[in-house]
Amino acid sequence: MKTKSLFFIFVVLLSFFLILSHPTGSEAADPKFGGTLRVAMSAEPPTIDGHWTTATIVFTISCHYLESLFTLDDKYNVIPMLAESYKIGEGGKVYTIKLREGVPFHNGKEMTSADVAASINRWGKIATVGKRLFSQVESFKAVDKYTVEFRLKGPSGIVLSSLANINQIPGIYPKEVIDEAGDGMVKQFIGTGPFKFVERIPDRHIKFVRFDKYASRKEAQTGFGGKKIAYFDEILFLPVPDVATRIAGTESGDYDFADWIAPDAYKRLKANPKLDTIIVKPKEYIVGVFNKKIGPFTNKKLRQAALAALDMEDVMKGAVGQEEFYRLDNSLMFKEQVWWTDVGKEQYNQKNKEKAKQLLKEAGYKGETIRWMCSMAYDWMYKSSLVAKQQLEDVGFKIDLQVLDWASVVQRRNDPTMYDVFVTGMIFFGDPTYVLVLNCDWPGWTCIPSIDTLMDKLAQETRFEKRFEIWKEIQKVFWDEVPVLKFGDFFILRLKQKTVKGHKNLIETFFWNVWIEK
Repeated sequence: MKTKSLFFIFVVLLSFFLILSHPTGSEAADPKFGGTLRVAMSAEPPTIDGHWTTATIVFTISCHYLESLFTLDDKYNVIPMLAESYKIGEGGKVYTIKLREGVPFHNGKEMTSADVAASINRWGKIATVGKRLFSQVESFKAVDKYTVEFRLKGPSGIVLSSLANINQIPGIYPKEVIDEAGDGMVKQFIGTGPFKFVERIPDRHIKFVRFDKYASRKEAQTGFGGKKIAYFDEILFLPVPDVATRIAGTESGDYDFADWIAPDAYKRLKANPKLDTIIVKPKEYIVGVFNKKIGPFTNKKLRQAALAALDMEDVMKGAVGQEEFYRLDNSLMFKEQVWWTDVGKEQYNQKNKEKAKQLLKEAGYKGETIRWMCSMAYDWMYKSSLVAKQQLEDVGFKIDLQVLDWASVVQRRNDPTMYDVFVTGMIFFGDPTYVLVLNCDWPGWTCIPSIDTLMDKLAQETRFEKRFEIWKEIQKVFWDEVPVLKFGDFFILRLKQKTVKGHKNLIETFFWNVWIEK
């Protein structure tokens, strides 16, 4: 027994020695500074002013230089970013936010409450989520050098989640940048993020370099927050609208990372030993947004006719292809969220041609041309539009499919004289008050009094159980009014070189705490 015990101890000690002598996988992949990350993007962004538009590509790029008071963790809970702490007073009507001290902008100036007040007040005027929040705000101002204060008209359930929004990010710019911009887009892309803007050459690249004086939080990284380290010397965001070119360029090693890859390439790419295939689930859902300000779709029965005609299974198969990358669901919030509900499901995926034809008659439709905008920058926009066009024409609609670059779609969708329908994706929303297609001031203009009233009620309520009942009422009205066509949820494919380490697979992508292992 003694001999066996000594042998056992020897084996344990030998194993321990071998572990110390040979690096583990994590040690072998210790982060390394240096190099250039080449990111193939699906389109040329319309801007990189984070406040200006809800286009997700703008957040993907701008989040590297621009930061907000709060952000989201791995489970999409609100956590502080540029805020140090906060307190709520006067029965929920006052939010006092203490700022982190010693945080420099890329121009060397320290961030103070004057910058925060200027930035958030601007965001509250131009951003969809900002307008929703500021409809409840009496004032937002600097109290002292490192403190800001919201005074509200009444209790609110959306203050912190609005300030943590990852779409149309409420990022903090220097006050002088905001003052210079006036009512237009910012001209200087200066923030507090781990990377700083260098140059933009349209249709070639947007370049960022490491910000050596970045003031990181100390907490471990979680979601979009916590500790951020810029390992790369520079990041090049490269507009590559053609998905086949993005794939080929990543396979050949010309790109280190590519976003929005066609799912039909999944099995082939998964077999490539040099590449990692990344499925993002959930990601977005596809919508056809009706122009309800002017034109044929101000007529509710015509919108209902379009909904009745569509076979959503065929639309989603055409848009995405493989079943692993889509699901049929009528909810405006994802199944992975506490807000999911199937209220209105009987109106979804009707595929009832006779009902559609009858509703066309009742609407008085006389074959007027429907201008339908989409883009091939995201192939699912174009492919879903092709299937929907055919199905709608089968019941009597006349569709003029206008295929544009994505920047043009984003620009034209703000002009009600330019289109009748446009196709886009709705992202993950942390709170249902942010669902863009329900907002009166977002393109498509869902200015429906019953929805507006309920949305205001939802924003003001603080108790989840009450809020959820209001949300179910909103979704019921949505499926009766049909402000947009929801086709279905889809998941996307990202592609990266195996040498790219540290990447977090979240709904939106970013490249701090990421490095290349050579």
